[in-house]
Amino acid sequence: MALDAFVELAGAAVRFVARMAFELIVERLMYGTGRAVLWPFYRRKPPNDDLCLVVGIGFWILVAFAVAIGHSGPVA
Repeated sequence: MALDAFVELAGAAVRFVARMAFELIVERLMYGTGRAVLWPFYRRKPPNDDLCLVVGIGFWILVAFAVAIGHSGPVA
């Protein structure tokens, strides 16, 4: 009985931490970056969330690609 309660509590804690990580990664980094990139083009009307997500993911892919290209040799 006590073990079941502990497992339920641990599961709830894991779900909470996963939700916070999802909020940070997707909401802030992806949508936020997409909104920042699209802001000059959509000043009067906010862009839809799908477009913000696609632009945000594309931006971070380009950043990762630029870092990979800029890295000149093997990591020591």
